[in-house]
Amino acid sequence: MRFKLPYRALLALTLFACTCATQAASTTFGSTDAVKCYQESLFRFSNQGVSYCNDAINRGELNRRDLAATYSNRGIIHLKNGKYEKALKDHDRAVRIKPDMPQVHINRGNVLYHTHDYEEALIEFDKAIETDHGLVAISLFNKALTLLKLRRITEAKTTLEFALEADPQSKRIKDKLEDIASLSESP
Repeated sequence: MRFKLPYRALLALTLFACTCATQAASTTFGSTDAVKCYQESLFRFSNQGVSYCNDAINRGELNRRDLAATYSNRGIIHLKNGKYEKALKDHDRAVRIKPDMPQVHINRGNVLYHTHDYEEALIEFDKAIETDHGLVAISLFNKALTLLKLRRITEAKTTLEFALEADPQSKRIKDKLEDIASLSESP
């Protein structure tokens, strides 16, 4: 049995990961277990979600996109549960399976952000921007947050301005631009 949810609606669905700094991009297609895996990725902590993801993966019935989404959603669950190494491993696999899917790059970038590997996170957010299918504002927002961690204030402001162009109604982007308006580059 396959659940077909509107692709655009799934791509637009976002949530905060762990510290609410970066946004994750969840998506799902495929089996009932894959749908349950996706649903569990929406919660802050989930132990059962990993089992659903494992069942969907181990059943071997998912196409490449579904499989990449399921690995990525399991990675989101691991990230939220503080298991960064497992999260990165799942996102690495998702990227290898479906490198043209922006969600997998966003989610891999989020893990790298949370492990303080900011330069690598920037690379992932840029890949998501390059392969964008409607998630450019999320990718740009996460990239800007990463640039702020690197104290690259001018670049962060410019990136947030681009994000606002992509999503002019975003309160989150507007608020972050306002928050950093008075910041300047360190000497």
